[in-house]
Amino acid sequence: MPLEAVLLVLVSSVVHAGWNARLHRMDNPEVVIAVAYLCVGVGLLPMAVVDPPTEVLVWVFASTAAQSVYMGCLGAAYRDGSLSVAYPIARGTAPLLIGLGGWGLLGEVPSAATSIGLVVLTAGLLLVAGLGARLREGRAVGLALLTGLGTVAYSLIDARSVDRTGVLGYLSVIMVLSSLVVLAVRRPGAERMRASLRPGALIGAGQGSAYALILIAFQQAQAGQVAGLRQVSVVIGVLLAREALGPRALAGALAVAAGAALVVW
Repeated sequence: MPLEAVLLVLVSSVVHAGWNARLHRMDNPEVVIAVAYLCVGVGLLPMAVVDPPTEVLVWVFASTAAQSVYMGCLGAAYRDGSLSVAYPIARGTAPLLIGLGGWGLLGEVPSAATSIGLVVLTAGLLLVAGLGARLREGRAVGLALLTGLGTVAYSLIDARSVDRTGVLGYLSVIMVLSSLVVLAVRRPGAERMRASLRPGALIGAGQGSAYALILIAFQQAQAGQVAGLRQVSVVIGVLLAREALGPRALAGALAVAAGAALVVW
């Protein structure tokens, strides 16, 4: 893996962990993440005007629903629980489900590395979930699991859709619609919306920057290498949280990151 790609992924991982840590510190994380998505979606809106995703409207609505679940559950998990509990579970659930799905549903025979990764990843998730239970953060654990399910759903939908329409226009419409769904459910009011605009814009910039760096890294290295290395963000997020939850939190994050990396490599 070229050094340039490694540096791009590491910077992206720091940015990704950073915006999640900032979101966790917000008073209304569900509203802030919705505003962040809305800012990015509106910024990309000219691309939707030039190339509207009319060819995949059914998938637009399906992805919007999945993205709404992802946003709403992630924000709620951060509101109700520690970052060191919610972030590793939200990040680690998706590769676990994809790995198990390929094995159980598609009949794919996992490699030795994938098998080891599934075991390590499962152990890490159980370790973190156990920590959450000890801290009485069971609701946050459940919401983080739903966040991972939402991630798997929209990832599968989007992978199918982007082959048939323009990526940026498609992304813009989904981000605008899904953020409006979350805001309609939360009904934040004018004052909370105003308070969420600045942090939402900053977090939206972090989201966009982190993903842009990953896209550049994909051009310089194999997708599996990039996807595997970016799992280091789980450990970085726990370190940035500074929640003093003990060695169990760091051990769980390390296991989740290592296991997920092996699964997606």
